[in-house]
Parts: sequence; C-alpha cells; structure tokens
Amino acid sequence: MKTDVYFSKKEKYRLIAYENEKRQNVFLQIDKYDFASQIINTPIFDKSHDIEDVIKNYFEYEIIKKERMDIGIKNKHIWKPFLNVKIQDELDFTTVELCRAKRDLGILIQKLQEILLYVEPSAEGLRTYSHKIKELLILSCTEIENSFKLYNLGKNERTSDYVKLLDLVDLTKYKISLVGYANPFKCCPFENWNAKEPTKSIPWYDAYNNLKHKGNEVFHLATLENCLNAIAAKLILFAVRYSPMSLYNEIDTCSQLARSSLDYRIENTNDFYIPVIEGKRSYSGAFTVPFHFQNGKIIDNLYDIAETKPYIMRNYDLI
Repeated sequence: MKTDVYFSKKEKYRLIAYENEKRQNVFLQIDKYDFASQIINTPIFDKSHDIEDVIKNYFEYEIIKKERMDIGIKNKHIWKPFLNVKIQDELDFTTVELCRAKRDLGILIQKLQEILLYVEPSAEGLRTYSHKIKELLILSCTEIENSFKLYNLGKNERTSDYVKLLDLVDLTKYKISLVGYANPFKCCPFENWNAKEPTKSIPWYDAYNNLKHKGNEVFHLATLENCLNAIAAKLILFAVRYSPMSLYNEIDTCSQLARSSLDYRIENTNDFYIPVIEGKRSYSGAFTVPFHFQNGKIIDNLYDIAETKPYIMRNYDLI
C-alpha cells in the first residue's frame, strides 16, 4: 500500500509513523537506529488524533521528513531490518536449506579460528600470508559466489552481474568485527563496491581473483586481512538471505561459532522494510486502553494488539 510516512527523531531514538488502510495511525518506535535498529514498540491509535500532533506534542519527536511511499513491500529472498515476523515464510527458505547454509558458514568460521590460534589479527598480523590463509580465502570467495547466484543477477557469471545486488539491498552499511580482542579487527567488506569497478572496488575479492588466475605470482595477496573480509562478506550474505536472527538467536553449532567469533551490525542505514501493522482489540468490550507518554500526556484509544500483515513481494528484473 502507498501512504504518507513520517520519519522523526529524538536523541538516539527514531519514530516512523503512517496511516494504514483501516485508517489507524501506526507509530513504530525504533531503538539502536545507528547500528542495530529494531522496533521496540508499536502503539496504534484511531483517527481522533492527528499523526503530526502526536509526533510533536505527545512523543515530542522532531519530524525529519515526510514521504509518500509504498510500505509492506519486500524483495525476494532479501532480509532487511524490521522484517521480524514469520521470517522463514517471508524469506521462503526450508529448514534443510538453512541447515546446509549454516554448515557451510560454520566450516569457514572454524577454519578461521584455527588460523587465529597462530596469527594475531593485529596491524602487523593482518598482513600475514600463507597457504592455509590462501586456501580459506579461495573457499570463502567460492561460497560468496554461490550466495550471489541465488539472486539470478544478470548472467550470474561475474562481479559486473553480482554488483546489481546493491540495487536491492544496501550492503555498504553492513559491518563485522572480531570478538574477544582488546583492539578487534573491524571491516565493512562491501563499503566501496560499485558498478564502475565491480571487482577492484572490493580488494579482498580482487585478491582472490588474482590468486585464482596468477597463482604464486601474487601469493602475497593471500593475507589474513583479505581472508577476514571474505568470511565477513559471507556472513553478511547469509544474514541477508536468512536473517541475522536465524544465526545469532539460535543455539546450534554455527550460531555459537558466530556469536563467539564475529559481531554483526548495520550502521546508519536507511535501507529497511516498513511493515504494514493493523490494530486489534484483545476481547469484546475493550474499547480503550490508555497509552502513557513520557511527558505525562495520555491517549485512551490505543489498540492493544498489533498484527503485522504479510509482506508483498516486489518483482525485480536485474538481467
């Protein structure tokens, strides 16, 4: 559906508001917007209060912008922040697919942990190169190519095809850091990726590409830093396909490896799905439930149940 969407802020918090098809005013309260945005509350009121009035005088947020836009729309097989309900159905994957993907990712993380037993990820250690690191870099980038091919990007043959994924999801804001180090290695593997230089703009992949074609002539490119970026990229692509919740909120071996080794976050992104949410009453006769604002004001006509409607899939042609 298309509607006016209001974007507001107050200190570290954000507020997204719109009117749904049932003429209810929906307010999405957002926490950790700068690095791990999540909806923390979804108050829904009837039309007796104007959206702008509630934002300014009840929540006391500053309106940043107002846009006429589609909401409740998703891209096929792509997770984004605020898609948090019925994830497996929305992203259309089976338990078998998820388990296989976790095994693939878990093997990469285990191999990385083995290398980190011998090489410290310090400024000096990141420049270290070896046959074991080369092996893991090539394996990781091969798995990354398999992840790209899930989206049928153009001819699905090279980075000039794969970079079209940026039209569907802003990978440039996804960041990974190592866990358990006083000065942890941090990276943003797709930060400078662009269609003009689809291979060279991601140096770790360019290194893999050169190692694959030139061998020992460029052996020095098989560095720990390139390897870490490649594994981080694979973890990001896993999260985009299956959601970070499918990884970090579970208790299986791969999830435990990920939590103990790699911290995942999306920083300062404006690339998210806005869910369509409708208000309901919990039982017959519950016509009003009061909502108390921090400034002492109260609105009585709150819907006490917020029901998230299924997303509608957007068709895209990236050939």
